[in-house]
Amino acid sequence: MKKKKEKQHDEHVLIHRTQHGDTEAFTSVVQKYYHRLYTHILSRVKDSETAKDLTQETWMKAFRSINTFRGDAAFYSWIYRIAENVCIDHTRKQKTSHDITPLYTVDEGRITNAHPDPCELLQQQELRQILRGAIVQLPSMRKKVFLLRYVQELTIKDIATLINRSEGTVKTHLYKAHHQLRALLTPYLKDEDIPWLAF
Repeated sequence: MKKKKEKQHDEHVLIHRTQHGDTEAFTSVVQKYYHRLYTHILSRVKDSETAKDLTQETWMKAFRSINTFRGDAAFYSWIYRIAENVCIDHTRKQKTSHDITPLYTVDEGRITNAHPDPCELLQQQELRQILRGAIVQLPSMRKKVFLLRYVQELTIKDIATLINRSEGTVKTHLYKAHHQLRALLTPYLKDEDIPWLAF
């Protein structure tokens, strides 16, 4: 019992230090709960890489809002609620991510009218398939940064923190991703054969 109280005291000290700008103290808190939180998120999303990303996002959100933690409840209960919200946001974005609307502005409203044009509908479905195929062609880091920016809609700063790179590096990856996607999609836009596409 005494040891449990000592651990709780140590945790409160670490959180107090974090609230006063001590990032090393926060690292100790992360290490204490990381696996437990990751396991919970993995049970929600069923994919290890996605779970890792969402766990990192949860900790970033926790760090940014650590001053709102007052100690009225257990710290894990607080971080658990943040993780739940992150998972909910992820699920919501997944439902619309297939269209990648923020970047390509595919007008879904126009193709879901009461009397949609079947030919137009097929063209839009084909476009989405080709866009997804083009994104798959990107190198791993470019693809990751691209999806974090345009599917999960994270800021450049948050992406840099998440992948442990500078904001300039993130911008470079995004620039190269755009340039490569433009080249990959050019044959489709010119109604030519697409050598990299495998339906």
